[in-house]
Amino acid sequence: MPLRNDASTIIGMQSRGAYVVVGLFLASAAIAMLAPAGGGTLARIVVVVLLAIGALLLVAVAGDPLPRWCATAVAVLPAVQLLALLTVVDTTTTQTQAVTTTVGGGAALCAFLCARGRVLAGWLGQIAAFAVYWNTAPTLGTAASTFVTCLGLMVMASFFAYLVRPAAASIYALREERAAHAAATAAANATAEERRRQLRRLDELARPVLGRLAEAPHPDDDVTREAILVEATLRDSIRARALYVPEIAAAARAARARGVTIHLMDDGGLTGIADHTVAQLRTEIATRLDAAEAGSVTVRILPPGRDVLATVVAQNGDKTDRYELRTPTG
Repeated sequence: MPLRNDASTIIGMQSRGAYVVVGLFLASAAIAMLAPAGGGTLARIVVVVLLAIGALLLVAVAGDPLPRWCATAVAVLPAVQLLALLTVVDTTTTQTQAVTTTVGGGAALCAFLCARGRVLAGWLGQIAAFAVYWNTAPTLGTAASTFVTCLGLMVMASFFAYLVRPAAASIYALREERAAHAAATAAANATAEERRRQLRRLDELARPVLGRLAEAPHPDDDVTREAILVEATLRDSIRARALYVPEIAAAARAARARGVTIHLMDDGGLTGIADHTVAQLRTEIATRLDAAEAGSVTVRILPPGRDVLATVVAQNGDKTDRYELRTPTG
C-alpha cells in the first residue's frame, strides 16, 4: 500500500507497526470488557467490535483529511458503544471497568479523528458520547468525572491537528519539490551524458574520414566508400540503438563493405528482456550479417509485448529468407 502524504505518516499510522498496536489495543480492550464476571456478554462484545471497526477505519482509509463518510461513521461509534453497554451496566452506582474502557476507547477514536484532520467530527463524537452517558448518570458531576480524562486527550489531539498537520503539509510539499528537482537534474545529466557520448562516437567515426577528405581535394573511391560506411554506421546508432554494439556494428560494416545493403531498425522490444537473452539475440544477428554475401539484409527489433523479439529478412536476387528470433521458453 503506497504511503499517504499526510500527518498520519508522521505518527506511524500507515506502518505495519500501527496495525500491531491496533491489535494490542483491541486485545487489551477485549480483556478489560470480557474478563470481569457479570452478565451482558453480548453487549460487551458489541462494544469491542465497534471499537475494532473504528480503529481499522482510522488506520486503513486513505484521504487527507479523512473522507466525510468515514469521519461520520467513526464519530458516532463512541455514543453507539455506550448505548449498547448501558443496556447491561448500571451507571447510577460505582463506575465499572467496562464503562471506563468504553469511554476511553471512544475518546481514542475521536482523538485520532482529529489527527486525521476531522477535529469538529471528533469533538462532536465526544459530546454525543457524553450526552448519552449523562442521560443515565445520577449527576452532571458524575458524568463529567468519567469524561474528564478524555478532555485532555482531545485537547492534545486538537493541538496536533492545528499545529503539526500544517507542518506536515509543508514537509511533504518540500519533499515533492525536492523529488521533482532531483528528477529534472537527473534528466538533464542524462541528456548531457548522451550528448557527450554521441559527440565521442561522432569524433571516433567521422574525424578520420573528414581528415582524409580535407587532405584530398578530389577524394578517391576508397575515401568515398569509407565516408559512406561511416554515414551508415552513424545512422545505425540513431535508428537502432539496441543493436549498436561492437559485434553487430563490425558485422554490418563488413557486410556493407562486401556490397550488401543493411537496414537496422529498433522498435523497442528489447526493453525489460533478460541480459543473456539480449546477448544471444545480438550474437545471432551478427552471425546472420556475417553470412550475407550480396543483396540486402533488414534487421528489425519488434515492439514490446510480442513473442518474436526480432526479424531478419535476407534478400539475394529472387531468394528471400526470413528468420524470427523469439523469446526463449522454459
